[in-house]
Amino acid sequence: MSRLAFIVPAAFVCLAGALPAAAQEKPTLRVAVSQSLSPPFVIWRDAQPVGGFDVDLVRAIAQQLRLDVELLPLPRPRVEAALASGDADLACNITPARRDAALPGPVLFETQDLLLGHEATMAPDSPEQLPPGSAVGTAQGQAHARLEPLFTDGRLKRDEAQSDEKLLRKLALNRHPYGVSSQPVVSWYTSTEPIDGLAPWRLQLGSRPYRCLVSARGRVEARQLIAAIEQLQDRGRVQQLLAGHVSAPMAVVVSISSPLRGITRQTLTEIFLGQRIRLRDGSAPEPVMTNAAAEREQFFNTVLRRPAAEYRSAWAAQQFGGRRRAPPELAGAEAIKSHLQRHAGAIGYLPLSLVDASLRIVFLP
Repeated sequence: MSRLAFIVPAAFVCLAGALPAAAQEKPTLRVAVSQSLSPPFVIWRDAQPVGGFDVDLVRAIAQQLRLDVELLPLPRPRVEAALASGDADLACNITPARRDAALPGPVLFETQDLLLGHEATMAPDSPEQLPPGSAVGTAQGQAHARLEPLFTDGRLKRDEAQSDEKLLRKLALNRHPYGVSSQPVVSWYTSTEPIDGLAPWRLQLGSRPYRCLVSARGRVEARQLIAAIEQLQDRGRVQQLLAGHVSAPMAVVVSISSPLRGITRQTLTEIFLGQRIRLRDGSAPEPVMTNAAAEREQFFNTVLRRPAAEYRSAWAAQQFGGRRRAPPELAGAEAIKSHLQRHAGAIGYLPLSLVDASLRIVFLP
């Protein structure tokens, strides 16, 4: 009995000593990151995702669940396969090609798809106005509902690029005359890493939901992942993270009946500072301003990239001699929108969210 009494406690002590070590092992959230994603969603360094909104979001999800994170960069076609097999627990910011590959998380926000073109192209007012057979660049694996029927019946040709960045660079070289990407990506490249050769016009193609896909076979239980994402959204954490990477864009617009199709930043600045009256085609756009301080400041900072003081001094000099009057100031964005709709010769600026089919985007930073 004494020998047995000695063996049993020893085994118990050995097992008890192993349990705390196992309990201390922290589970890992495995996140598949599509190599087709671009800034501001994913920032890459040495082929590894190191920053951007997507990376911050999955880290916040992992923190919510008290998990470590492992980022798995994969070619776009392999992302859904990894989710379906359980080799990855989560993937964000992709349009699923297979409905059975993963469970959809909640829609966190909407991103605006934009059609843009090489600088030699004219701005269309709808995709149907593109020349038949035109090649349109798209990011690998990304579907665009507004264009899919035109691709299917052959009126337009899809030219897939491995990423949005490669799409934009091919567009700048006129490898394809048109391309489609999300507004945050386009604005990031035009402001952070400018790409020469792109036309200033943009055409809205509708919004696309941003969500994460959750593996039903992953190591982390799907319902826990979805619940964590919903909690982050309810607490406002998702919008807080998004605001750190994406700002609400300000578009320069004209009436759809205006002859103006596109305008460069330099020409736009000259018009709003009163340094130019007529364009090369002989037209004379009539600028209008808003008296809303926040939108006015954003226009100077992100569109003209000039201080408000320069605008005031430029017009003060011209008004002193009675030569010209400064642009009229209207009471807010809705007033500007109404003015532009009624005056084909006017040009103004609006938050992109207020631009509809009655207006044409001639410049978007």
